[in-house]
Amino acid sequence: MKKIGILGGMSSASTSEYYKIINKEVQEKLGGHHTPELLIYSVNFEVISECITNDHWNDAGLYLAKRAKSLELAGADAIALATNTMHKVRHQILSEINIPLIDIIDSISSKIQSDNKNKIAILGTYPTMTDPFYKEAYGQNDIELLAPKEHAKIEINRIIFEELTFNTIKDDSKTFFIQVLEDLFQNGAEGVILGCTELKLILQQTDFEKLSFYDSLHLHCEKIVEVACST
Repeated sequence: MKKIGILGGMSSASTSEYYKIINKEVQEKLGGHHTPELLIYSVNFEVISECITNDHWNDAGLYLAKRAKSLELAGADAIALATNTMHKVRHQILSEINIPLIDIIDSISSKIQSDNKNKIAILGTYPTMTDPFYKEAYGQNDIELLAPKEHAKIEINRIIFEELTFNTIKDDSKTFFIQVLEDLFQNGAEGVILGCTELKLILQQTDFEKLSFYDSLHLHCEKIVEVACST
């Protein structure tokens, strides 16, 4: 198998899910006692959180690019950035490394395209739901993003940073998400991207079956496993 570098810690709650899912899928795919060869660089999430809050994207890019290079030097054959939001700085990471980046946006887009859908709601951190980068990135794959209303974006961002990144799940927050999904459905969404790797902790397809769920974490893990097991 290829050795995969995981640039994680954004947050530790989602990175632990990456580890569990990738191991489970490799074992199911190859059988026996097969497990993936993974190198995990878990960054200090406080550094990333402050960069997001203060709009210091270049600093975040430099910080992550340096750590991605460390994974390459440690022997990684490919790198996965275990977060949606920080794909905004993927160009800085790509400029530092000489191995492939397993892109989360491409992983999600491929599944949406295979389902012949193109008007898709996006849930995630405030930057993921508002920054033109994400709209343009998905637009290159002929996918139109539909974001929640402004007050909902603010509350979703709060729930992610104040609850989900600490692995805290609250019933009233889940109820709020369901209300947001209903509003997006009424506005023409055909599906919804769980565009933050923590969102799978609180939302499942069975919670709202009117929309097709595109779990970014699981779809990214599937692509990581595909790369890891390729010859």
